[in-house]
Amino acid sequence: MPAKLAKTHQLRQHNVCNAIASARIEGITLTKQLEQKLTGYIYGKKSIAKLIEETKQSYIKSSIK
Repeated sequence: MPAKLAKTHQLRQHNVCNAIASARIEGITLTKQLEQKLTGYIYGKKSIAKLIEETKQSYIKSSIK
């Protein structure tokens, strides 16, 4: 992995770990789906904007049911 990508990966991994820790402190349990999406973000397959949009769409779908 090129150095720049490795640094980006490490930074994303660090940020995700912090976010997960904060969620756990607040008593929030992450779903397996969200964990998979965050892994996609860490490896550069998804952007934060894409994750937010997917999350909004999932809430819209679940509120319609």
